[in-house]
Amino acid sequence: MSKGKNARPLSEPEYLALGEFRYQLRRFLRHMEEASRTLGANPQQYQLVLAIKGLPKGIVPTISQLAERMQLNHNSMVELVDRCEEQNLLRRNRSASDRRQVTLSITSEGEALLRKLGVAARQELQDAGPVLVDAILRLTGDGRSEKEITVAAKARSGGIKKAGP
Repeated sequence: MSKGKNARPLSEPEYLALGEFRYQLRRFLRHMEEASRTLGANPQQYQLVLAIKGLPKGIVPTISQLAERMQLNHNSMVELVDRCEEQNLLRRNRSASDRRQVTLSITSEGEALLRKLGVAARQELQDAGPVLVDAILRLTGDGRSEKEITVAAKARSGGIKKAGP
């Protein structure tokens, strides 16, 4: 837990925003887990393939690097890589100069999975994204009022209809 200039307790509107952020984030993650399963993939396998595809330029896709990105311990990551290899979603590549150095690359099957689930992620974020952003802005002091967040959350859950065009 970090200490910093914002060490003051959260206000009631900030708790509302934090709760809404947590809820919408979990909804998105669950949606993607279900979409993965619908395509016959384990959600963690999809997350690993996505973690490789989404690595910033210059970061080598090693097991250690990906364990950090996915917040898994090394042994769990090795097991996940094994399962992804069995499903032909990725492959290990050993360095010619140092056989201990192993990088991971995505197979064509892994790329196909990413294409299908990427569309599902974008569609879900078109719905959930604005509420997530609103909650973050409210927590950082840059966002909407408690009433506006409540209205947006109710609209997202189907509780009320938004006014407008």
